[in-house]
Amino acid sequence: MKSRFIQTSAAITAVVCLICGTAFAQIGGSVDWVNRVVKAKGIGAVNPNMPESAARPGAIRAAKQVALRDALELIKGLQLNSTTTIANGMTENDAINTSISGFVKGFQFEPNPHYMSDGTVEIEVTIPIDGVSGLGSALFGGSVELVPEKPSTTFAPSGAPAKGFTGLIIDAKGLAIKPALMPRITDEKDKEIYGSAYVSRDFAVKFGMCGYAKDIADAQKRTDRIGASPFVVKALKAAGPNKTDIVVSNDNAATIMSTAQNMKFLSECRVIVLID
Repeated sequence: MKSRFIQTSAAITAVVCLICGTAFAQIGGSVDWVNRVVKAKGIGAVNPNMPESAARPGAIRAAKQVALRDALELIKGLQLNSTTTIANGMTENDAINTSISGFVKGFQFEPNPHYMSDGTVEIEVTIPIDGVSGLGSALFGGSVELVPEKPSTTFAPSGAPAKGFTGLIIDAKGLAIKPALMPRITDEKDKEIYGSAYVSRDFAVKFGMCGYAKDIADAQKRTDRIGASPFVVKALKAAGPNKTDIVVSNDNAATIMSTAQNMKFLSECRVIVLID
């Protein structure tokens, strides 16, 4: 199945001078929330006024500089939650700013740049959102607070079905939900049933708080995340200023919260949301 990309930044078609005038570059990139990676590409053209021995290295440096800069801009545009982007967090929190900036600058490029016949160099950098080498490690590793206490399990009313689920799939198609690193799920009265208070930091770093998929078949294949018996529910609407939060019915919320086993799958971030 072809990867489908959710574009969070249009390609930038501008030519800029970089690396002390040694080369020129064109930049662009995208964020793939389904496969959870940020991709940025730098294209560096040799400066015809430079000797050949310096022109190619200059183009490579320019392409790398542009790819990293574009990657950082893409990352800054990601929604942390429904009210805050990573850019906002970097402005307001020096620890986040230092962590994200250092993370991007230190990232490694694809090993084989593409050399074109006219001397132009194309280099792509792929930055994972999750994992110990991903963006989540830079955020959840200490910059963003995740509440360690488990929330109360008294939310579910007496007699709520005590079903055991291995994960949660929320169908939010058609609701214009925007992906986020720290989304919330609430009932109809804005009672939070899933959010940063519910997750283990280790699982948040490894998997991200929430996965995204384009259809139910794709989601159900991800048994490493949601197991063999996920609870599938239909979302009612998007919520929050930037529409990253999800509202489910009170009955579905009660079912999700009804057993200790369900609380365990929440703490392990075994949640996938279907988006357009």
